[in-house]
Amino acid sequence: MLEKNKYVPRVNQIDAISLNKDIARLIRDNLLENLQAISPVLFIKFQPELDLLIQSAIWFGSVGKRCSTFGQQLLVLAYDAEKLTVSRLVLHFALTVLPGYVKSWEERRLSRRVEWFSQAITWAENSALVLNILNYFRFLKTGRKPTLIDYFLGLDYISLRNNQRRDIGYKYLTRELLWGGFMEILGLVLPIINFRKLQRLLKSWTSGQHFSGKRREMDTKEILAPKMMVGTTCTYCGERPTLPHHMGCGHIYCYYCLSANVLTDASFCCTICGVTCPKDGVQSV
Repeated sequence: MLEKNKYVPRVNQIDAISLNKDIARLIRDNLLENLQAISPVLFIKFQPELDLLIQSAIWFGSVGKRCSTFGQQLLVLAYDAEKLTVSRLVLHFALTVLPGYVKSWEERRLSRRVEWFSQAITWAENSALVLNILNYFRFLKTGRKPTLIDYFLGLDYISLRNNQRRDIGYKYLTRELLWGGFMEILGLVLPIINFRKLQRLLKSWTSGQHFSGKRREMDTKEILAPKMMVGTTCTYCGERPTLPHHMGCGHIYCYYCLSANVLTDASFCCTICGVTCPKDGVQSV
């Protein structure tokens, strides 16, 4: 039989609370989503009761059965069974499950909102929030009873590990630090790389077209006026030209393909004949 250890690190207790909230939320959302898919009308009509039933099942399957929440079980923690009497179990259930149902019932069931009842719920929520904050500071000092319900009921966490230290692995942390540094480097380097020029050079190398030393400027008299045909495609992207433009050499480009390359690469030349952009800029067909 495992020996109980009354010393539980604060971080373990906080992790247990967070895990318990996440597990309960996943179970609740999954079940409610399936119920809504089966019968949307029934789901809308009885949602508070369905939510109460699911929360009750989660509580009875964890605290009611094993004296520990699902989050505590994952970290080999539990409530001190000697202090968890029947009366405290009943109060724990009432304080954990019923407040959410009362609020949902007040919002959905009352056809006419009762002013004093709504104010009482609001006052109770605000008071619980303030008390939770005060209890959290008390917990940081004492390391006992992390939640307000635990403090009111006098429930302490115990560890079922026999004075075993918390296992900490640094592989994940190291991987995250390396990945974060790599992402920062990419964020600094990527904006200064001229991908248009690299794409043009790579395309010319792979296609075997080299115009270095052969680029020529078009004379005003040599400017050709290309014509759009049924099968005309963009010289750069190979698709049907969008807003067809040219550089005076007779080869048609999409406006966005041509203007983007000319603006980002001052040395851009026609990918077929090597003509550079004229001084008066690109022209529409």
